[in-house]
Amino acid sequence: MKKFFKYLAITLVVLLLLVGGSFLITRQLDNTVAENPSDYVSKWDAGKPMLVPSQFIEGERFYIKVPTQTGDTALAYGDSGGGMCMVNPLALDKLKLSDKTKLGLVKGVVPMKYLLAKDVLPAGLFPIQTPTRYNVMRRFFARVTEPLFLVPPVDDELKFINSVMNYDLFLGQNYFMDKAWTIDYPNRQIWVNTPLSTADSNVQPLGFKKNEHGEKIFGHPSMYIVVDGETIPVLFDTGATLVLSENGKKFFGTGEKTKGGSFIAASLFDKWRKQHPEWKYYPKADHIQDVIEVPTLTIGGQEVGPVLFAKRPDENWSQGMIHSMDKVVKGAIGGSGLKYLKVVIDYNAELVKFEKSATPLAEI
Repeated sequence: MKKFFKYLAITLVVLLLLVGGSFLITRQLDNTVAENPSDYVSKWDAGKPMLVPSQFIEGERFYIKVPTQTGDTALAYGDSGGGMCMVNPLALDKLKLSDKTKLGLVKGVVPMKYLLAKDVLPAGLFPIQTPTRYNVMRRFFARVTEPLFLVPPVDDELKFINSVMNYDLFLGQNYFMDKAWTIDYPNRQIWVNTPLSTADSNVQPLGFKKNEHGEKIFGHPSMYIVVDGETIPVLFDTGATLVLSENGKKFFGTGEKTKGGSFIAASLFDKWRKQHPEWKYYPKADHIQDVIEVPTLTIGGQEVGPVLFAKRPDENWSQGMIHSMDKVVKGAIGGSGLKYLKVVIDYNAELVKFEKSATPLAEI
């Protein structure tokens, strides 16, 4: 019996060493991906400007209507400030994609289902996401270099999101990377392949987190807004959403569960409250967070307003978003500010332009 336990202990130690060694080696390989330029290639060939089928949510946020390989149309939420592209697991059967899922490992150890983008989107006919340098997916220890959609587990967080929003796909930061977009909020149009150059008037540079080769590691753009004379660095965030409390619904006179918003660091929020007690204030309107209405602000030279900002802890930006951005920002500008503008954002040229749109692009 002693020999049995001895051999069992040795076997367990060997297994732990193998698993631990595999994890450490895989993690080291994953950590070098961001700095390795060899296999990072955009899968989208830009051509002439293309109108992208879309559906705007009260003019503040948008879905992209994605045609799938199975002939269905998926409702895809566009969130330039979000993470990786994902498929809502509750939509797999609806989109006839359940048999296309694969199982891989994220960060060398976390099991995760995923779908290759080529199994979801029609080849060459629709914008496709860029392969990512972060959250590396591995299958049989080989890196998956094809663009993909994660299929997250149905946990409490996903159940909460599904309780307040309707979507089939989630289009995060890497969907917008390596492309030039026009998001015309007033005319409710989205175009792709609309590049900018420094010769264009009234353009603002974007900032991105990069590796030592000057290549983007993440697709979270930093830019600036001006509030009350102060220039504030922010994330460009098309998906910024307020989840309305019962008080929030009453404040804004709506029965909807969500509303397009923007976010600001608590230190600035409190400063605005102190300096401008006349600005409208909505306590605990965004779930349990407070909301403030800035009467006017400037985005890319354009004065707009009013704009709603929800309060977020400073640590969200200084300790959280800094990992995927080139600088510590103080918030995010989303649909509550962007809804007034036509936005042309070129991830390749790293430029953005804001206009007060009157004429749809198709008519120019």
